[in-house]
Amino acid sequence: MGGRDLLSRWAQVVSVTLIAVGLAACQTTSEPTVKATPVASGLRAPFSYSAFERIADTGLKPGPLLLHGGGGGRRSAKPEAFFEALFEFARRSKLNSPQVCLIEAAAPDPRPFERADAQNGITFIFLGITPENRAVSTRDPKVLGAIYACSVFYFAGGDPSRLSTALIENNGTDTPALKAIRQRHAEGAAVTGSSAGAMAASKTMMCECGAGSSVDALVNNRLKLAPGLRFVSEGLIDAHFLERGLIGRLVGALKTTAEPFALGLDEDTAVLIPGDGTPWTIIGESGAVALRPTSAREPYRQIAIDLLADGDRYDPSNGSIQISPARPQITPARVTVENSVSEVFAPGAFRKLMELAAINATGLAAGGSQVPGIRISVTRTPETKVYFASDLPGDRAYSLTGLRLSVTAPVAQKP
Repeated sequence: MGGRDLLSRWAQVVSVTLIAVGLAACQTTSEPTVKATPVASGLRAPFSYSAFERIADTGLKPGPLLLHGGGGGRRSAKPEAFFEALFEFARRSKLNSPQVCLIEAAAPDPRPFERADAQNGITFIFLGITPENRAVSTRDPKVLGAIYACSVFYFAGGDPSRLSTALIENNGTDTPALKAIRQRHAEGAAVTGSSAGAMAASKTMMCECGAGSSVDALVNNRLKLAPGLRFVSEGLIDAHFLERGLIGRLVGALKTTAEPFALGLDEDTAVLIPGDGTPWTIIGESGAVALRPTSAREPYRQIAIDLLADGDRYDPSNGSIQISPARPQITPARVTVENSVSEVFAPGAFRKLMELAAINATGLAAGGSQVPGIRISVTRTPETKVYFASDLPGDRAYSLTGLRLSVTAPVAQKP
């Protein structure tokens, strides 16, 4: 797959460290526009990123995960908040001096091993690990030494399968570099990633997130999966979820892997996973969808789904949710409004489907596709709750809990 993730290249220009931000990992279309943004010191991160930064003060072991859903879609993405949170964690970490290690194995043209000093005192180290040089780079003493000195690890995006083959041996065991990253994480270092780098955190990672991947999963039962890096012990993590209409692919992956839940991160949205087992926090500009199958016999029907936004907390161990006080619970008027979308895999269409099911009079919304035989239905239940803040932008105005999802598709008719 072509394209890049949020952190596609870093450079020093006129003594100021710049982040060059490409925003479309896991993408088969043209290369996105690259922006350069100064790395400033002391910026206060918007949204709920401060929750991630505060963990650095505690020295919590193991360290947290911060996984970002990528960018490159309709909105003007603002990755600066995500990266500033990474830098602030490195500054405040109780582990050695502030150092950030970058693993670009998924990118189409990763840099070789390189150390660069940022103006604000943070050292950035490109580890230079790729699938092609795995046998040497993952055992290189200078690479391992750098890993043991880093307080933040960032897995960049691109082709997710390249992360798997770069860091996992052919027999399925960890390379020495991945073992060292795990040890550092156990000591309190933060593990972060975006797009492919976020999906790789699961036991199993999904490796194709193009516009047609949902249709391919539901019609042809075709999924490209690879071994993940196992920083998340259960569940699947997806990226670009609402923007690229990946609901069909994620439902198919849940059925195939038999994982107990999945979290689909939209673009410009992250999830903070503390190392102490406390609930996960959704952070950012858009939202995330939690899915939990309720029947092993009918994996495509009655899937519990929730739409979460900035500040909401999710406990995957039992599916419980705490909604941010920024969005109070409301009782919708249950007005007669449209209850369907014509192309459910279009950008943002599945979010609209969930909102329609929650507020319309029928309590049901459905969407089809240009491909015959596909129908995605969302149903309101007695447990459904609607949370809304009129003063927030539309992409994070709603939180919805207690909805149910059913999928009718050719693959669902097969034994």
